[in-house]
Amino acid sequence: MTMKRLVAVAVLAAATLGACGSSAKTAATTATAPPSTKFPVTVTAANGAVTLPAKPTRILSLSATATQMLYAIGAGPQVVGVDVYSTDPPNAPRTKFTGSETSAEDYVGEHPDLVLLAFDTGGKLVAQLSTLHIPALLLPPAKAIDDSYSQFRQLGLATGHWAAAVKEANTVAQQLDAVARSAGDRGKGLSYYHEVDNTLYSATSKTFIGGLYTRLGMVNIADAADGSGSGYPQLSAEYLIRRNPDFVFLADTVCCHESAATLAARPGFSQLQAVRLGHVVLLNDPIASEWGPRVVDFLKAVATAIEHASATTTTT
Repeated sequence: MTMKRLVAVAVLAAATLGACGSSAKTAATTATAPPSTKFPVTVTAANGAVTLPAKPTRILSLSATATQMLYAIGAGPQVVGVDVYSTDPPNAPRTKFTGSETSAEDYVGEHPDLVLLAFDTGGKLVAQLSTLHIPALLLPPAKAIDDSYSQFRQLGLATGHWAAAVKEANTVAQQLDAVARSAGDRGKGLSYYHEVDNTLYSATSKTFIGGLYTRLGMVNIADAADGSGSGYPQLSAEYLIRRNPDFVFLADTVCCHESAATLAARPGFSQLQAVRLGHVVLLNDPIASEWGPRVVDFLKAVATAIEHASATTTTT
């Protein structure tokens, strides 16, 4: 994923997460079945109510998260194409599309009977697909963990895999709870900096990704710098050095090739305690910017880093 698109994902995903402990689990597990799962079905997404006359068999997914969700609920055989950022699963039929195309005509060659979008480029793609009589669902970046569970259910209804989708949403909720339980109080009170890109854009506790850190009791140094309330402030090097976080999580290791060494090489950053103590954690960019099944992998990576640091402190 390019730096430009990564920041776009971050900005569009900004919103209040709220409490994400037991409430997150409840949102996933208390979902009830829709009145009918027989086609035609009507699915309500960010672009409104969309009616699918029959079970789709040629799905074009232009969202890495939607692609993961489709395969997780058993709809993979119905997928005929995915965008270039859909690297998971690796055997998904990748195309040249980015999801940022300016004309829906570009997709016609795939003969899709359902198109999934994370972004409506220029506010035109959804309308253009409608003109072409191609059903489309707009499933934007999650603003809260509940959004992730909702998108599982939307895709389950749209593809004929409702029961599997509800089960998968429940599984994700349970796994997140299990990771938080296992971490216990090890992360409580520890400060951190989450780097979206190497121009020092970060994510606050009010964002989807920041809310996952909150589950472990961690304190986000970017919160106090978010004067605009966007959820994704750009910090200064001076601010970061002054706040001196216990941990630094780099979510730009792929797009920007950042590492513990490149971080330490920045002017003044070698004095950061996270650098001195070896608490610089390298994250996989896509996993750190998605809101599907791999959110569990993200939280596990953070929890593992904290556990390792705790164990090292205990033995020294």
